[in-house]
Formats: sequence, C-alpha cells, structure tokens
Amino acid sequence: MGKRNGLFGVVTVLLVMVILFCTSQTVLSQEKADVRSQKKYYAAMEQEYLSGVKQMLTDMGYQNSGVTIRWVTDEEGSRIYTVMIHHQKIDNLSMQEQKLLQEKLSGTEFEDDNCIFVYEFLTV
Repeated sequence: MGKRNGLFGVVTVLLVMVILFCTSQTVLSQEKADVRSQKKYYAAMEQEYLSGVKQMLTDMGYQNSGVTIRWVTDEEGSRIYTVMIHHQKIDNLSMQEQKLLQEKLSGTEFEDDNCIFVYEFLTV
C-alpha cells in the first residue's frame, strides 16, 4: 500500500509541474505577442510621422531635408524620440526662427502619452 501511495504522490507532483510549466509558457507567449504588436504599432506611427515631417519641410521650402529619427526607452517604458533635421536653409535661420519651426513640427507628432519628442537642427 505504501508503494502505491508513493507512486501516486510522484505522479501527482509531476502532473502539477507539467501544468505549471504549460501555464507559464502560455503567459510568456502572450507577452511576446504583446511586444510584437506594440512594435508594429510604433513602426507604423513612426513611418507616418516621418512622412508628415518630410512633407511639412518640403511645403515650407526645405526640399530634400535630411531627417533622422532615433528613440530610446526609459525605465518607465516611455519612448524618447530625437528628431535630427539637416538642411542648409535651416542652418541660416536665427534661433527664434528655428524655435518657431520646431513648434510647427511638433504639430505633426503622433498622440501617445508614452512618447516625448526632442528636435535637433544639425549644422554643416
């Protein structure tokens, strides 16, 4: 009888371990799917934003502007975007005019509470 109870206990423990393992893998799989979905969301928003910035610059007379976007994620999960823009005409603007241009560009930012945009005008 004791041998049978011991075998039953071992089988029960193994089954519980299998259930826990499967449950944890399901949770991890869901987290990966969420991360993939979030990456796709931001990639689409970034592409739309980049197109909007380039179009705005073209409309303002800054055709063929160089626009580079970099982002980092801080500890709290917020994304900080650095938007670097290069165009010789922008180099010739006063600081006040550059500030006005920056304010206009900020109107093209996508709405996301977890995103911060910083603008840099690169010089030659």
